[in-house]
Amino acid sequence: MNTRQTNIIQMLGQNERIDVADLARQFDVAEMTIRRDLTDLEKKGFLVRTHGGAVSAGRTRFLQRAFPHYSVSPEKEAIGKMAASLVKPGQTIMVDRGTTALEVSLHLSQDAGITVVTSSLCVAQALFGSPVDVLLLGGYLSKDFPSLYGPLTETMLESLHVDILFIGCDGAHSIDGLYAADLHIAKFQHAMMGIADKVVVVTESHKFKNKSFARYGQWNEVNTLITDPGLSPSDQANLNEYDIELLMAKN
Repeated sequence: MNTRQTNIIQMLGQNERIDVADLARQFDVAEMTIRRDLTDLEKKGFLVRTHGGAVSAGRTRFLQRAFPHYSVSPEKEAIGKMAASLVKPGQTIMVDRGTTALEVSLHLSQDAGITVVTSSLCVAQALFGSPVDVLLLGGYLSKDFPSLYGPLTETMLESLHVDILFIGCDGAHSIDGLYAADLHIAKFQHAMMGIADKVVVVTESHKFKNKSFARYGQWNEVNTLITDPGLSPSDQANLNEYDIELLMAKN
C-alpha cells in the first residue's frame, strides 16, 4: 500500500464513511485516483465500496462473509440516508434485518441519544463502538442471513415499544402488500409492526416485481414507504389509494 492508502485506512477507523470527493480534495489528487485506491483496498478486505465512497469492512463483516460479492447500490444508500433523517433525538427505533435496513443504521446521527432494537447481527456490528444504544434480540441464528429469529425473539418483542420501525421486504405488491421469502421471518416481521408507533418500509423499487413466498403485512399497516424513483406510475397510483406517505430517495 502507498502512504495515501494507509491514511485512508486510518481515516476509516475514525469515521463511519469516507467520501471520494472529500478524499480527492484532501490529498490533492483526481477522484479517479481515489476510486482506484478504494477498489484496491476493497480487494484487500479493508473496506466496502459504496456510492461515492466507502465504509470500513469491519462495519459489515457479517454481511461480507454471507455475501462475498455484496455491494451497496446508489438507490439503497439514498433510501437509507433519507430514512435515517426521519429519526429524532432521543427516539427508540427498530431496524429490521436486510441490507436496506442496514443502510438506515449506517446513516443514523451519532449524537442524538438514539436507541436501536434489532435482530440483525449486521446492524449490531455496524453500530458497535458508536454512541448509539443497541438492544440485540436473541433467538435462532438464520442460515440465510446474519440475523436472529424464532419464538424467543418474538417473546422479547411482546414487552417492547418503539417509536419507529424501519422494515424491508423480499417482495412487494402495490395492492396485496409486503412479502418475505421465509415463513418464520414473515411471522416475526408482522410482530415487529405491532410494537411500533410508526412503520416505515424501506425498499428498492425493483422489489415490486415479485411477491415472494409469505405475506407479512398489508399497506393499511404502513405509515411511510421510502423507495427510489424507479417505482412505476401504476404502483404509485395504487399506493396513493392508501393513507401512506410515499417518499422517493434520489441518489
